[in-house]
Amino acid sequence: MSNLPLDGIRIVELTQIAAGPYATQYLGDWGAEVIRLENLQTMQPGTRGQYAKVSQDLVDQARATLAQGFIFPNWEAGPRPWNRFTQFTATARSRLSMTVNLRTPEGLDILGKLLETADVFIENNVPETLAKLGISYEWVTQNNPNIVMIRMPAFGLTGPYSNYRCLGLHVDGTVGHHHIKGYPDVDPSMRGDTVAADAAAGGSAAFAILSAIWYRNRTGKGQMIELCLSENFIPVMAEPIMDYNMNQRIRGTIGNRDYYMAPHGVYPCNGQDNWVAIAVGSDKEWQTFCKIMDNADLAEDERFRDTISRLKNQDELDEIIKLWTVHFTPNQVFIMLQTEGVAAGPLLDDLEILKDKHMVERGFYQELPHEEVGTLKYHGPGWSMSKTPNKLRIAAPLLGEHNEYVYKEILGFTDEEYKRLEDEGHIGMDMMPNVP
Repeated sequence: MSNLPLDGIRIVELTQIAAGPYATQYLGDWGAEVIRLENLQTMQPGTRGQYAKVSQDLVDQARATLAQGFIFPNWEAGPRPWNRFTQFTATARSRLSMTVNLRTPEGLDILGKLLETADVFIENNVPETLAKLGISYEWVTQNNPNIVMIRMPAFGLTGPYSNYRCLGLHVDGTVGHHHIKGYPDVDPSMRGDTVAADAAAGGSAAFAILSAIWYRNRTGKGQMIELCLSENFIPVMAEPIMDYNMNQRIRGTIGNRDYYMAPHGVYPCNGQDNWVAIAVGSDKEWQTFCKIMDNADLAEDERFRDTISRLKNQDELDEIIKLWTVHFTPNQVFIMLQTEGVAAGPLLDDLEILKDKHMVERGFYQELPHEEVGTLKYHGPGWSMSKTPNKLRIAAPLLGEHNEYVYKEILGFTDEEYKRLEDEGHIGMDMMPNVP
C-alpha cells in the first residue's frame, strides 16, 4: 500500500461521459480504489465511444472533419474500439473496471454486495435511469447504512427539468454561460462548444465527497449528496447575475476583451496563425508596456492615458498593438512582457502544450502504458503535496479488466460461480455481439 491520502477509500462508480469521471479521476489519482461498473449488453454513447462496431469509414470521416466521436490511436478503431476511444482514455485513468448486468435481479444483488464494502457510490445519470433499475439512496443504504452516495443530475433530482437529458453544452445554455461567451458580432450558433460545467462539477463532486467522508468519520453517519450540474455552475456566473440584480443590465459578449482592463486581447504574431494573449491591469503596467514597444509617447496619448480612456478607444489601441506584435513570435512577446511584470502568454496548440519546456521541466506529463492504446503522455495530478509525493499508476482500464479481482477477491465468488456469471453475460471483456 502506498502512502497516498485516500488509501483505503473504496468508490463504486456508475458514471458517464465527463462530469462523474472527472470526480473519480481526482480521487483515484490520490489513492482511492475506484471500481467502475460497466455492462456488456449496452454501450453508453460518449463514454467508451459511440458504437461497439466502428467502421473505418467513420474513422476516416472523423479524421477529415476533426469530429470528436471517432478518434482512435493511429486512426484505427481496432477489434475492440471501446478500449481505444480517446475521451475514455483521457478521463478514465486511476480506476478499475468490472462488468455486471444491472438490468437483472442478480446484477442488482451483486451491486448490493459490492456496496457493502464501499465508502462511496457515485453516479451521474438522468434520475429516471436509476429509478428504472430500482436503485435509490434508500436501496443503497439497505446494503450499507453508512455509505456516502452522490448523484450528479444536470438539473437536480426534483423540479420540472429533473429527467431532461443533457450534455455539457445544454448546461452552458440553461445557466446563461453561452450567452456571454464568444464575439459580439456572431450569434450563439457560432460561439463554439467549450463546455465548462462538466469540469466544474467534477472538482466540486470530489470536494463534496471528501466533505461527507470527513463528516462520516466524525459522526459515523453517511449521507446522500445531490450535486446539480447547472446549479453548481451558476456561482461561476455570479457577476453578470448580480449585475442584473443591481442594474437590470443583461450582459452580452465581448470576445477577448475585459470589462476592467485595456488592452486585453489576443494579437497576431510573426508566422502563420501565431498569437499572443496580453492583459494590462493598471496604468503603471501600460506605461511599462509602451516602453517595451519603444513607444513611450503612446503612454501620454490622451486616448490611452488611463484605463477609462483605453477602454473607450480599444479598437484604435488594438490596431496599434497588432502593428508591434506581428514583428515577434508569441514566445518573444511573452518573455519581453512577463520579464517586466506585464501579463502575457502564447496561444499554444495541442503539440506545443505537450512540448512546452516549462511543463516538461516540472515533470507534469507522465507516461502510462496501455495494452491496446500503447504508451501515452497524460497530464499529471492536479496538484502536489509535500508529504505525499504522487505519480500516475494505471491507465484507463480495459472493459472488464478487473473482473476476477472484484468478483473473487472482494466479493468472494468461487470459480464455478464466476464461470456461471460469464455464461449469463455478466462477466466478460467484449461487448455482446448484438450491441451495435
